[in-house]
Amino acid sequence: MSNKIPNHVGIIPDGNRRWAKKNHVDYAEAYIRGYKTLRYILKKLLSLGVRYVSVYVMSRDNCLKRDKLELDVLNELALRGFKELRDDPFVINNEVSIRVLGDLALVKEKVRSEAEKTIDATGSYNKRTLYIAICYGVRWEIKEAVKKGNLPYSLLIPPIDLVIRTGGRRRLSDFLPIPASYAELYFTEILWPDFNEEELIKAIKWFSRQERLFGR
Repeated sequence: MSNKIPNHVGIIPDGNRRWAKKNHVDYAEAYIRGYKTLRYILKKLLSLGVRYVSVYVMSRDNCLKRDKLELDVLNELALRGFKELRDDPFVINNEVSIRVLGDLALVKEKVRSEAEKTIDATGSYNKRTLYIAICYGVRWEIKEAVKKGNLPYSLLIPPIDLVIRTGGRRRLSDFLPIPASYAELYFTEILWPDFNEEELIKAIKWFSRQERLFGR
């Protein structure tokens, strides 16, 4: 493994629904498998020395356009995730601060409540940071910031060095375009529930070989 580890990794965990069809299971089972994959990969990234991780849970368009049954599953997993994150010994021992970006008016009230509790519980941590984008859209973010006279929150996030997108799609899909403006983009055909440590190491090694010029 090269010692050229990205400081900030973004993850677009795509392919859960296609994995469900491929494996003849319902969306709920696929998303649960994807959730477990996400927890595992997050810990691996932070253990490798990555200081910041951003993950795209749902875009704002997802939250507006997906059917109710699917959104119910995603809301329940988000609820579970926020609860488990703040009580996770790994998060506590490694002082991982949890931050959330997105239009939380589009998720269930109990999810908003758990998100706020998790943000508060990890607010004093400063060794690692996990950014969770849920119902996020950059146009929405900018409009809200202008309305309130603030800077867009994503402008304050450290630059993303590497974006990993699974599932074969080759686009950002509105994933934090401000901090990802100079990110290296790694695309893999692997569907998210099948993504594992071996695939993660491939992505990190690929990143270590890139020449990053930043406009020079």
